[in-house]
Amino acid sequence: MEWSHYSYALFDAFQQTNANIVVQASPGAGKTTNIKHLWTLDNRATVYLVFNKHNQLEAETKMPAKAGSAIKTLNGLGSSILYNTVGRSTLDKSKVNNIVRDMLREPHSRRYQSKADQEREFALIQAVNKAKMLALSNIFEFADYKAMVSLYDMNEYPGMYDHVCQALLASDNNVDVIDFNDQIRFPAIFDLHMPQFHNVLVDEAQDLSPVQALMVSKLQADRYVFVGDKRQSIYAFRGAMSDSMDYLKAEFNAVELPLSITYRCAKAIVNEAAKIWPGDIEAWEESCDGSVTFHNSDSGPVKYTGDVIILCRTNAPLIKLAYELLRNGTPCHVRGRDIGEGLVRLVNQQDAPNIRTLIDCLSQWREIEIAKAVKREDDDKVQSIEDKYESVMLFCSKCKLNGDPQIVIDSINDLFEQGRGVCLSTVHKAKGLEAESVYLLEAELFDLFKSKARQMYQTVQEKNIKYVAVTRAKSQLIYM
Repeated sequence: MEWSHYSYALFDAFQQTNANIVVQASPGAGKTTNIKHLWTLDNRATVYLVFNKHNQLEAETKMPAKAGSAIKTLNGLGSSILYNTVGRSTLDKSKVNNIVRDMLREPHSRRYQSKADQEREFALIQAVNKAKMLALSNIFEFADYKAMVSLYDMNEYPGMYDHVCQALLASDNNVDVIDFNDQIRFPAIFDLHMPQFHNVLVDEAQDLSPVQALMVSKLQADRYVFVGDKRQSIYAFRGAMSDSMDYLKAEFNAVELPLSITYRCAKAIVNEAAKIWPGDIEAWEESCDGSVTFHNSDSGPVKYTGDVIILCRTNAPLIKLAYELLRNGTPCHVRGRDIGEGLVRLVNQQDAPNIRTLIDCLSQWREIEIAKAVKREDDDKVQSIEDKYESVMLFCSKCKLNGDPQIVIDSINDLFEQGRGVCLSTVHKAKGLEAESVYLLEAELFDLFKSKARQMYQTVQEKNIKYVAVTRAKSQLIYM
């Protein structure tokens, strides 16, 4: 590896000082390679916290073993803390669902009393799961609850705040059964015995939630190094802090160092990214020129060959294009199993006997939910409803009206099964991906969402989403 002057500055700060460090790493800047080198520079106990299990397994094969050190996901670290402190707990991802059902359903009832009861239960489950990532104690203040409902575009019903607090307390009081959020939450909010490390290295730091940051801080290490990119912060809707990097810099009194040179993106791609966030990314001097072009329908159909990703801001255009590709004999899939699960859940909620009735129910659902969102002046929710509605209707349009809705469900599951043919993805699902050629489908949607943003953080997130989309490309970026 031929290190840049930015890397040398980072290594010097790591070896010659004991300061906490926040590293702003551009897309394709080799942040993981730099972290692995930091690992080798200090033989003292170090924990390297990575984004997911795949990253953990990869790092374990490439990084030398060190006494008293570990490579873990945040959940893996939290789980080991719980096991060493309170013993083995039962992992149940339905923990919150069960608590909510016991609160809202009639005793011994397995069915919803009405569609409104079903929607209320689902809204409460979502709210409690988000609260577990945000509330830094057993007490969830009303102002924080209202901010959460607004920030995460949640459906709300009268009395929901009291129900959230009740369910949150019930969850926090049960350490015998845990879910994935508890693996982070319990070490963060309870006075548990924490492992000691000299160094804590945190990857993808821009995506930390408040509870994750609190758990990391309780490790009480001698030094923290947080590596991420505030321009790739696009998961605020999931619970990540929209200003995580700035928060960590202030909270840990850290010095900020850049890794600005991208070894992934061609010079034309870098210039395009710099139009979104000037001064944050630099091209490697040996990179190829690359290209940024525009394709319109008058130019004929696109032939997607080679190393390709097709990205869009929303799902419906991707599903429409996927059907066109499949019809023309081009294998493809839409990335995002959980997106497919959300569409399946919407179909199941209608409880329709056939597809004709399903279409009618979906139209009613769309009308009711949009009216609620418009009343709250929630443009993001309106767009989300429209995207879900249009996506499911695309599947319905391929089926006979007297057919079973299970046909729609099977079609959804099939298209969102990953690994076959050309990859189509929303930008949120493309994080960590790259390709020689990236196509941005209905590119005007990026500017449309930005223009609809009501709060400053929303505007920043929308710019970040486009930035992430552009920087997935190695050599060719094509707007469509």
